[in-house]
Amino acid sequence: MIIPHSEKAEHIIWELAYEMNNPRNDGYTGSDMKKRLWDIKMAVDKALKGAPEYHGDPNYEDLYLIEKLKDTVWN
Repeated sequence: MIIPHSEKAEHIIWELAYEMNNPRNDGYTGSDMKKRLWDIKMAVDKALKGAPEYHGDPNYEDLYLIEKLKDTVWN
């Protein structure tokens, strides 16, 4: 059984977001970081499509919608 450390993925996402918004980087670098974040988002969306429901799972979609209403997430 493989149990990956999600903290590594979260750190990579943080780094990409930081570099994308870093005013010292040019538009090409920021654009590349944005594309990489979109690639990650697409991979996550594909992985979650058809994911099984487990006993005791919170309703993740409702939690996401709440964050979206708070304007803390994009789409």
